[in-house]
Amino acid sequence: MLDLEDIRAQIEVEREWRESELRFLKNRLSYIDSETDRKIYRKSLVVMLYSHFEGVSKAILFTYVNSINASGLLVEQANEAISAASLADVFQALRDPSSKCRVFKKDLPDDAKVHRFARDKEFLVSLHDFYQRAVSIDVDSIVDTESNLKPVVLRKILFRLGLEPSLVDPWTGTIQHLLRRRNDVAHGSAKDGIDEDVYCELEHTVVSVVDDLVRVVSLDS
Repeated sequence: MLDLEDIRAQIEVEREWRESELRFLKNRLSYIDSETDRKIYRKSLVVMLYSHFEGVSKAILFTYVNSINASGLLVEQANEAISAASLADVFQALRDPSSKCRVFKKDLPDDAKVHRFARDKEFLVSLHDFYQRAVSIDVDSIVDTESNLKPVVLRKILFRLGLEPSLVDPWTGTIQHLLRRRNDVAHGSAKDGIDEDVYCELEHTVVSVVDDLVRVVSLDS
């Protein structure tokens, strides 16, 4: 029910401007004569490469979720993860201890068991209506990259979307390497700069990870 061509088109637009910006910055290296200075300059490229990776990954996943929301899919037609994500407000209300049963609100205001039972009962009464709701996922909540897009964070996002978390496993080394290099720059331990071969290999593998992520959300084999 998803418009896969539209998903791919939106993703390519996002990738193009980000990769164009990265190429522009990388091309500035040709104006730097000293390899020592080029190594220092590559530190900024590593920071931008991580920014590109996190930004484009988030954009890809946002595009996927927004396409699901726009598809007209009903909760009963979606997989369990999409359905659960779409009913987040319902489950939040179900777990809310401040929600009291109208029958016993005055007589038993602190009886947690009876109020929990009432919420459970109300959930079952409304279950059919919940299944007939159109899927609507809070994209900011589901696609939460937290402070860093670590492999485990990406695995959590895929899990919430009903995609296979183990798909991240082949990317783990590349993502961790990128994070380590970015952190080295931020913490001052890369003061001597980044060698050309190190940066080029990192850039190549990061692009491969993004390619794989595009294939995952566009349902390519």
